Amino acid sequence: MTEPEEEQKPKLNKAQEVFVSEYLVCFNATEAYSRAYPKAKRTTAGANGHELLKKTEIQEAIQARLAEVHMSADEALKLTADIARGDITEFITPFGNVDIDLLKQSGKGRLVKKIKQRTVTKIGKGEKDEDTEILDTELELYPADNALDKILKIHGKYSDAPNININMSWKDFVDDNRATSDKQPA
Repeated sequence: MTEPEEEQKPKLNKAQEVFVSEYLVCFNATEAYSRAYPKAKRTTAGANGHELLKKTEIQEAIQARLAEVHMSADEALKLTADIARGDITEFITPFGNVDIDLLKQSGKGRLVKKIKQRTVTKIGKGEKDEDTEILDTELELYPADNALDKILKIHGKYSDAPNININMSWKDFVDDNRATSDKQPA
C-alpha cells in the first residue's frame, strides 16, 4: 500500500482498537464493546457493538487481523508434508544428542511434538570420586505415518471407509444358501 492510500484510510481510535481485539477473542459484539467501553450499560453495549461491526473500517481491521493468523489449506498441507518428510538426523551430534538450537534455527522445530529434559547429578562420595552431571533429552516427533495418511486421503488415494460392492441377484443368493444347506450333515 502506498503512503497516500494509508492516509485516506481512517484510523481507529484506542477504544475501537480494543473493541476489535476483544471481538477477536470472544466474537461477541456486546461483550467486546463492554470491554472496550467499561462504563457502558449492557443494552447500550449491545446496540453500539452491533453498530461498530457495521462500520467499514472496523470490518477491515477485523479482516486484516484474521488474515494475519489465518492458515491457508496450502500452508497446512505444506506443514503436513514437512512432518511426513521429517528427518532430524542432520541435527544429531557425534555423541548421539540432538542439537535443539540448530534444529530451531533451521525451521524444523515444528517437527517436534514434545521435548522432555532431565538432569541427573551424581555427587561423588569420596575425595577421589568426581561429581557428574548427565543431561537426558527425550524428543518426540509428530508421527510421519499420520501425516502421510492425511496427505494420501487429501489426494484421494484411499479413505477410511471400505468400499465394498456386491453384485448378486436374489436367485443367486437363494441358490448359494441351498448349496450350503445341502452340504451340512442332517
